[in-house]
Amino acid sequence: MSETLIDPALEAEFALRRRHPERESIYDGHRRLSAALRDAGHGLLNQRYGAGPRCLLDVFPADPGAPVLFFIHGGYWRALDKSDVSFIAEPYVNAGITVVTPGYDLVPHVRVADILDEMRAALAWVMDHLAPPRIVVGGHSAGGQLAAMLALDQVESGIGPICGLAGISGAFDLRPLRRTSINVDLALSEAEAAAASPLVRLAALPASATLMPLLAAVGAEETAGFKTWSRDLAALWHARGGAVQLLEPARRNHFTILDLLADREAELTRGILALAETRLGGSDAHPRPSRPHRCPPAV
Repeated sequence: MSETLIDPALEAEFALRRRHPERESIYDGHRRLSAALRDAGHGLLNQRYGAGPRCLLDVFPADPGAPVLFFIHGGYWRALDKSDVSFIAEPYVNAGITVVTPGYDLVPHVRVADILDEMRAALAWVMDHLAPPRIVVGGHSAGGQLAAMLALDQVESGIGPICGLAGISGAFDLRPLRRTSINVDLALSEAEAAAASPLVRLAALPASATLMPLLAAVGAEETAGFKTWSRDLAALWHARGGAVQLLEPARRNHFTILDLLADREAELTRGILALAETRLGGSDAHPRPSRPHRCPPAV
């Protein structure tokens, strides 16, 4: 690939390391909470689903036959680990939902398309080993992109157990990232970026496609670029006939929004719990589409 040409405006919107030097202390807090949960013995850890060194997943089980929240960590496909997000599991398990957090190999050792294939393999492991009646696929940042692509796999096939998509501060259009320093690691071509973009894939669906409900969330203090990604996904999902909830919680940025996932009373958590109750088949399999709405910011 030729040298990445950086657009300063796009760099400011999407390359967050310089904008958020406090992120490491936030990560450290998440890791401490996650380690405490794992050390308490509540999970089935490091279940292998694939050949790659990081192709392992953690299961935090509710009762047998429970629905599953399949939650994918972020890190721009190049950083972080499944163990960093264990801390989100408790409110869902307490509500009767098994939580699965998959790991994946990171760029530049693999391509973004390879990571998506790993997530497909991890989801297949869940279906084979847990046989849940319903699955909510969710993720944060890069994990939101991966979760959306898994949901669209099912939309295109027309069959499967995914009953909802929860995209948290998701990277739903990879094309702008080609003009940022992030692409030094991603090395995405124009064609690869388009093929890995949920917004591009969603726009290309046939009119007959049936979408599961979407919950999209982005912090009120995130950049305009990240807000646009979530708003555009919500708007297009609604336009294609899907039920949509769009949340923009107050005083939350790209990193602190994750804390809400561990709060049973947060609007975001309640929304994910509601997705898990969406039935497959029958009258409530796909709720009547509604205009994308932003819930009032939490105060």
